Amino acid sequence: MADSLQISWPSLDAPYVDEFGCIDKDIHEAAGEIWRWAAAYAIAILGDEASGQLALKKVCARITHKRAAGHIRIVKLNAYIQTAFKHELLAQLRSKRSVNVDLITEPLTDSGLDIDQKILIEQILSRMDSEDRRVAELLILGYSFEEISRKDGRRSNVIRSRHSKLLKRLKEELNVSK
Repeated sequence: MADSLQISWPSLDAPYVDEFGCIDKDIHEAAGEIWRWAAAYAIAILGDEASGQLALKKVCARITHKRAAGHIRIVKLNAYIQTAFKHELLAQLRSKRSVNVDLITEPLTDSGLDIDQKILIEQILSRMDSEDRRVAELLILGYSFEEISRKDGRRSNVIRSRHSKLLKRLKEELNVSK
């Protein structure tokens, strides 16, 4: 997968101003060191390498700005950029889904989960239609299929079967083991 990358990380000799703001040379170089990983990760999460490069540039500009303002002190720059990049992709996934956001969804994705788990949850939720998402959220909140069926006026076995098929399809799409 990494060898099929189509976009290379640009080189530079000095700090520069990108569409997202100023980017320090050391931050740009660190991003270049993780670009192959970031591109592959963006393809896996967003399905798009170009969006990944834009996200990484945005992260670099944000880090440059925060560091210049004295808001952050970075010990391991590459690791910091990787984590910030994951958070940026999570934000993009959430914004894609924002049109259909249900009130009970946001707390589910902001609990004590790590960033990779939050991204997986967003990938799963973004592949569901609003009805399937509502059922999944109710199940996560502890409702049974029977309780959901009484509320919806549908048979619980129909809801359970649809949910089971949905989970199987999502597991295959996302190549999730377990």
